[in-house]
Amino acid sequence: MLRDDSAWLLECYREERTVRPGIPYMELADGGAPFGVVKLADPFRLQPVLDLEPKLDFNEAVTRLVAYDSATRSLTVQKSFYSDGVKSNYAMERLRGLFQAEYGYRLPPLSDARLSNGIGTAVVVFTPEGPYLPRRARGQAVFPKGYHCTASGEVVWLDHAHTFDEIFTANILRELEEEVGLAAEDLDWIQPVSFCREFLRGGKPQFFFQGYTRLSAGQLRERRQAAIARQLANGRQEVEDDVATDFSDLTVEAAANLALIVS
Repeated sequence: MLRDDSAWLLECYREERTVRPGIPYMELADGGAPFGVVKLADPFRLQPVLDLEPKLDFNEAVTRLVAYDSATRSLTVQKSFYSDGVKSNYAMERLRGLFQAEYGYRLPPLSDARLSNGIGTAVVVFTPEGPYLPRRARGQAVFPKGYHCTASGEVVWLDHAHTFDEIFTANILRELEEEVGLAAEDLDWIQPVSFCREFLRGGKPQFFFQGYTRLSAGQLRERRQAAIARQLANGRQEVEDDVATDFSDLTVEAAANLALIVS
């Protein structure tokens, strides 16, 4: 289990400049200009530290960050697998001491092949009533039972996808439909707000988005309940039929996504 404790994470990486005060992420880029993407042909080979062989129902091909060029706002990415993350970034509580011995109070560099650094996406969709923040299901590997972003998830690797929108925007739209039943046509707009590295999982990259829908609370509930029914039919519930009414019990990721939008 990862230690979802902002104050402790900020101390672990106290030499990093946080994206906002009290938010355990560092920013690679804001979302204000387009991003370029370069895809490498060869897949990633993790240099494992832990003797782990995770038993997964699915082991999707995902998109990992090889490098980021701030001058050109260009990401270099390559194919990896979700299991690589389970053996590295998601096992950070068993690895954090090792990396701290080498890098002190800084995040490991992206070049360290002992971390898969699969790129995540997350979005907070706003409604006429405010941010839409569902509760995560209790069986989720990260942030179980917390009020979370509207949707989030690892970026799936698609051979035919090459642009930012084809890879990253399409991914978060897919997560929105799977997790809470929101389709692209339900949104007035969606856009990236920041590209960060997360302290919790040792610098795992994350694109944060914001969006807006004019759907009512009742319409959102209908879509969410239908999505949950599909999840249960597939044997893997992702969200509960419950949404935040205040900001008192948010996950680290949801708090960061909101802070990046409202600040």
